[in-house]
Amino acid sequence: MTIRAISLAAFVALQSFNGLAQPPTPPGTLVLDKGWATPIQGGSATMEDLGVLLSPFAQPSADTSKAPRIKIFQGVTYLMPYAEARQKLNLIQKVVAKNKVGCPGFPKDSFFHYAFDGNFEGQYNKLYIVVDKADQVVAIQLVAESPKVDQVHAPYKGTDYHTYNFVNSRSKASKRLWIDHKPAFEDQYGWHEYRQINGYPMPKEGLNVIRIDSLLMNPDLTTSGSRGSNWKPLEAVRLYLPKPIMELILFNVRATNK
Repeated sequence: MTIRAISLAAFVALQSFNGLAQPPTPPGTLVLDKGWATPIQGGSATMEDLGVLLSPFAQPSADTSKAPRIKIFQGVTYLMPYAEARQKLNLIQKVVAKNKVGCPGFPKDSFFHYAFDGNFEGQYNKLYIVVDKADQVVAIQLVAESPKVDQVHAPYKGTDYHTYNFVNSRSKASKRLWIDHKPAFEDQYGWHEYRQINGYPMPKEGLNVIRIDSLLMNPDLTTSGSRGSNWKPLEAVRLYLPKPIMELILFNVRATNK
């Protein structure tokens, strides 16, 4: 945490002690629950997945004061007011429920999501706007509840992942199912899948947002342990996550593993 963030926290605590009203949060500042970094019981497998996926792109940090204007998805930017983001995405659904994000590793009691039905990026039937306690956008997630085989890229071998949908906190219920995650980063030439193997694109300095394409599938295992010809995709998820949120998640993951 920076000196500025510590000073602000001390000032707020002093005002509260003196019985005075707390100053309003400056516009464009991330608003979290006061216990956002409180360790939780359980969820170690999910946090392990998040640590593996996010560590190539960010470092752990508890600094909530940074508010860069990061483009997340189709004109929606980091900490954009929810109403503005909804208008930007032309989401006209009338009844929209607001639900808490309870994924282990995410700031505790701090994030919520609004779900919309529609057709997004040609294959996803749901869009989730994820917001902080002040209804400011912190992430966007797309979900295909019934993905088609020709719309996803499935692995041939099993992986060690446990959670396939972080915003809705969904993990596989059976060991026979597979989960695959493909993190990607964007540059002037488009999106590139990231792999920790020589010869594949690597993220550059100043990376501000990543995209994680996730897949839950029934592999129809062969005797050799590879996926069979009748494998089935069960749910596909695409998560757009800005760097400040990656930093907070990694901070929670590291604190929990100490």
